[in-house]
Amino acid sequence: MAQLAEEILAALDTEQRAVATAVRGPVCVIAGAGTGKTRAITHRLAYAVDIGVVDPQRILALTFTARAAGEMRTRLRALGVPSVAARTFHAAAL
Repeated sequence: MAQLAEEILAALDTEQRAVATAVRGPVCVIAGAGTGKTRAITHRLAYAVDIGVVDPQRILALTFTARAAGEMRTRLRALGVPSVAARTFHAAAL
């Protein structure tokens, strides 16, 4: 991966950083609109790939809308993780 773990985490606030660095097991992110949930989750995926905990080919990022899935793909590419599958629940079920 082109970016170092420190660079991935640098742009996050304290709460987002806690989400991004919790790379083992499930994490529940409950927050209002515009608080950075998608940012924290995409950085979590990029961080986990960067430190070698997760193979990007084995990640399936699910969301409710096609727009949100596209946004996740765009953000992950910008973080140097182009091979993550980001889809809607509906598309993943097909």
